[in-house]
Amino acid sequence: MSKQALVFDDNLFVFETVMRVRHTEADTGQHITIEALTSLLSEARLRFLFSKGIKHINADHQGLIVDTLQLDIISRIRVREELLIEVGVEPIYDNGGNIVIKVIRIHTGETVAKSRQHFVNYDFHLNKVTKLDNTIKEALYPHLFRL
Repeated sequence: MSKQALVFDDNLFVFETVMRVRHTEADTGQHITIEALTSLLSEARLRFLFSKGIKHINADHQGLIVDTLQLDIISRIRVREELLIEVGVEPIYDNGGNIVIKVIRIHTGETVAKSRQHFVNYDFHLNKVTKLDNTIKEALYPHLFRL
């Protein structure tokens, strides 16, 4: 399987959150597991969406779901490390887009992981992918963000 490098423009990142690696997220070598890292990335994505006023499922029974995840682990992450997680959105289209995430070790400033999560708008009543509504597009439109 070929490795595709994740390269992001730093201007995409518009949201930051800090998380600490817990003991329950580590393997026997005291490093975070891939499952735990994926969970941290999901938590960061949900914090970002919440900050933009996007609910997990709206009144029309629609919500954003991730259908593709790319993850590039650059360096091992140890237990008790504090991580700065930066989140942004690549330009979106009618049915979805990509949320990009960069994980930085606070102590050294080193980037330890990068992720791209492709999302789509899903209608849970119709059980199918639907177009993004204008409210979500406006909330996620990257050119409207400011730090």
